[in-house]
Amino acid sequence: MGMVLTQDLRGRRRSRKWWWLLLLPVLLAGVAAFWFGPRVLSLKAGSLVLRPTEGSLDQHARQAVLQATGGLRARVVWSSSQTGSHEIFLLSLPDLATYRLTNNDRVDYYPRFSPDGNRIVLARSQRPWVSEREVEPWDVFLLSLADGSERLLARNANFPQWMDGHQVSFVRQGREVVVINVDNGQERVVYPLPGQTAAWTELSTPELSPRDPRRLVLTGRGGVEGVFLLDPAGKGQQHYGHGGTCEITWAPDASFVLWMQNQGHGGTRIMRSPLKPEQEEVFMDLPGEFSHEYFPRLSRDGRWLVWAASAGGHEHDLADYEIFLWQVGRPWGEAVRLTANPANDRWPDIHILR
Repeated sequence: MGMVLTQDLRGRRRSRKWWWLLLLPVLLAGVAAFWFGPRVLSLKAGSLVLRPTEGSLDQHARQAVLQATGGLRARVVWSSSQTGSHEIFLLSLPDLATYRLTNNDRVDYYPRFSPDGNRIVLARSQRPWVSEREVEPWDVFLLSLADGSERLLARNANFPQWMDGHQVSFVRQGREVVVINVDNGQERVVYPLPGQTAAWTELSTPELSPRDPRRLVLTGRGGVEGVFLLDPAGKGQQHYGHGGTCEITWAPDASFVLWMQNQGHGGTRIMRSPLKPEQEEVFMDLPGEFSHEYFPRLSRDGRWLVWAASAGGHEHDLADYEIFLWQVGRPWGEAVRLTANPANDRWPDIHILR
């Protein structure tokens, strides 16, 4: 009798062991879907998720914007999926009127005002859907705000930035930083220089210093990852931040840099540091629900910050990010929302009108 019970118990234990072995792949698949699912969806089929949406600031929110900005005359541009596809939109202050600037079957994002505010450069996907995680299949276009005309500026180009009224920098194929003259189309590679090898396999968000075009900030992936200040000619390199960092940008007077860090109230925060020595401090970490910040951009006078924040969603081109505006130096809680819809709103820029 005892032997029979022992054999029965052993059989049950073996049965439970097999059940665990059968369930393990299911559990691992669930974890993988949770962790990698949004990334795969964004890369392969993000456009299937996007739908036209409605939503605007209510009267209370509009009054909050007007009170916080105190008659500020400005324009804000950004990329929004509120039509079901990412187009470029413009909001004017103080009248809070919104205008749609582009209308096509591609992904438009990363708009940047020219110094005089009359033109915008933007990145446009080469296919109807391209995830922001794919840095290569993009072209850069020039858009006139005077008449709405568009012109292809550079092929296989991404992350455009105005250097001055005649030159725009961008990343080509994720591997080199190029400057193009918008008047004659002449290009020159500024990083890596001839005889150099890039320190990373993928480059993004490069910006040449507004005061010294020999200096370059960028986000590097592959190798030692993070955000960096480079002197390509002198081969100098300064690494900013700790942990996950990205989206570095210059202050208008080039006295400090901002970047994103994967820490903070909502999982991210905007950091600040002078050039040398590095002295990190938190520049913005919104209190409240919308505190997963990305895409920081300062106005050319350095007085205003625009960026986007979500209530927890991360995927840059799918999550419900909203555009925010803050007067630099004021309490963080005085930041105001400029958008209120369930669409994806990202990569804002601001131009102050005189």
